[in-house]
Amino acid sequence: MIAVLSDSTGSLTKDMADKYGIILVPYYVIYSGLSYKEDFGFDYIDYYQNIMTKDELPTTSQPSTEDFAKIYEEVLKTHDSIIHFTISNKLSKGYGNAKKVSERFGKDKIYIYDSLTVLGKQTLLAMDAVKRRDQGEGMQEIIDGVKSEEKYIDIFAVFDTLKYLAKGGRIGKAQAFIGGLLSVKPVLTTRDGETNPICKVRTHAQGLNWIIDKIKTDIEDTGRKKVFAIIEDALNDEWADKAEERLRDEFDIVELLRLRMSVVTGTHIGPKAWDIAYHLLPE
Repeated sequence: MIAVLSDSTGSLTKDMADKYGIILVPYYVIYSGLSYKEDFGFDYIDYYQNIMTKDELPTTSQPSTEDFAKIYEEVLKTHDSIIHFTISNKLSKGYGNAKKVSERFGKDKIYIYDSLTVLGKQTLLAMDAVKRRDQGEGMQEIIDGVKSEEKYIDIFAVFDTLKYLAKGGRIGKAQAFIGGLLSVKPVLTTRDGETNPICKVRTHAQGLNWIIDKIKTDIEDTGRKKVFAIIEDALNDEWADKAEERLRDEFDIVELLRLRMSVVTGTHIGPKAWDIAYHLLPE
């Protein structure tokens, strides 16, 4: 049996983990001098409402090599091999740590899949791997299949501000957007593993309209009409609700999941941000 693992930066919930058979790899947030695992018991609402609003911004950390080793050892007690989907190596050192540890377990035992992204897109890649595993594909078939499917999976996020991304050093190519953004909501995605600015909008409504139009364009370009969507928010139910309503009105939604945005990722994005990740499925 092949185990599919995914970093907590993908906003995975316990219900999803149980339903889809994905094993969580917790990352850490650090504040008030203490380190906290982003596991299924983490209080997301308190974090975004109370911790993120303090003057001293929390920091984040990937698991140590010892953390990864313990997780892999435990998983391999009940599974033959592991495919582990990590946050982009350009956003975290997690991939590097995981890769180093995986080599201790011998060839073809553990594959570290650099998602080159984060949040819902990372999770959709892991979920595609689960589907392939459950259909009986072998390890290399799964890896090759997910890689070939990547072009049909995307994510776009509407930020309230770039302040947190800049403070955390994850600004990437969005650096060019910094000037004069007090009244602008930037729309960003990930490209080549980095945060990448797409456009500037004045309101969340304009951001949602842009994403809806982009999905329509992708459907027209690919011929794939069925949509598996994930909506994540950093405590912004209002726009997550509106995003869900628009998606259900506009598209053939096979499944739609609502998630609180990973706090490890959200620390660098900021409260009130939200995103739509989507997979255009084959017929």
